[in-house]
Amino acid sequence: MKRRVSPYNQIPVLKTVPILCDVTLREGEQTAGVSFSRGDRKKFVTLLEEAHFPQVQLYNTWHGAQVDEKAMEINAELCALPRRCLRTEVLNFNTSDWDALKQMIDLQAQTKPDIIHASFSLAARSEAELEAEEKEIQRTADYIAGKGLECNISLLDSTRSDPQILSRMARAAANAGAARVRLADTVGVADPSGIAAMCHTALDAIGDRGTILGIHTHNDFGLGLADALAGILSGAGLVDGSVNALGERCGNASLVEIVMALEGLYGIKTGIDCTKLKALALYVSQISGIPIPPNTPFVGKYAFSDSLAAHILLSMKDPLAVEGILPEEFGGRRIAFLSRNITEEALYALCRRQGLTLSKEKMAPLYEIICRHIGNEKGLILTEEDLPKLAEEL
Repeated sequence: MKRRVSPYNQIPVLKTVPILCDVTLREGEQTAGVSFSRGDRKKFVTLLEEAHFPQVQLYNTWHGAQVDEKAMEINAELCALPRRCLRTEVLNFNTSDWDALKQMIDLQAQTKPDIIHASFSLAARSEAELEAEEKEIQRTADYIAGKGLECNISLLDSTRSDPQILSRMARAAANAGAARVRLADTVGVADPSGIAAMCHTALDAIGDRGTILGIHTHNDFGLGLADALAGILSGAGLVDGSVNALGERCGNASLVEIVMALEGLYGIKTGIDCTKLKALALYVSQISGIPIPPNTPFVGKYAFSDSLAAHILLSMKDPLAVEGILPEEFGGRRIAFLSRNITEEALYALCRRQGLTLSKEKMAPLYEIICRHIGNEKGLILTEEDLPKLAEEL
């Protein structure tokens, strides 16, 4: 990927490329007004596979104490889709009822996922209760392993937990042979330094047992992406994200932005086909009914746009002069706005780019036409693609 970023960035040295886990199907339906159909889910999983994402969380199959039979059928269909690299993960909710948890695992194993996820609380409790939870983690991991599946232990509300309890339960999960321990910033209240400290605490507890540390961040303070990167830079080997940052309340870290930060800021090869990202984002916008704001990084309609004449002219000579990466790297394109900031020189260059053979003498009256439209129609957006029509007014 061609890029030109700050030389002051501290390039991380990672032992392995983090597993990028998409949580759109689960978290997305916790977004107000969002409901995915069966066909939506199947096509979405297919698009993730085509983009070479390594993991996806599937639809919730439990509501309260009841199994959702339709959701079970959908998950079975999703797990059966042709896949080369995309692994499927199903979830169980936190419960102290072993019989109920075992029933969940039994039923979900029938859908043939790759990973089964079980959640545990980090709330402060008596010593006897903490010892009981350690045993429960062990029993859960053993039971899932007995199904021939990987076990993910999620620790709820990790960022507001007692560090000693977090350390103790992370160690218990690693001792139990869990493939992953996922730390959740459940209500989005940690900053990057807090995420880093939490990850170091958990990794010290895990030691050399081989358990992967995962991180799940929310955007309540606008720090979802920053926290996800802090987790990765602090040793997390798995990171969750959702397409278009869908999720409960203010959403989750944007999966596209995580990929592009790793690839663009740090030059880390994620294995993701970045040219598929914009189409993926547009599809999620379509099935969720939530438009992508035009200034959304990377996938917004005007993410790569200029209105200053100096920037427009510079980008024509050197595409990276006013951008960190090229929009063509992931299916985007650069576009110039027409505003009062434009100059006759830049306007002439844009006309030539649009195939118009207007003389330089026509630029002053063309500029006046642009200013008149902008002044008369508040909120009007004109781009270089409007130049042929505007030229007809000369």
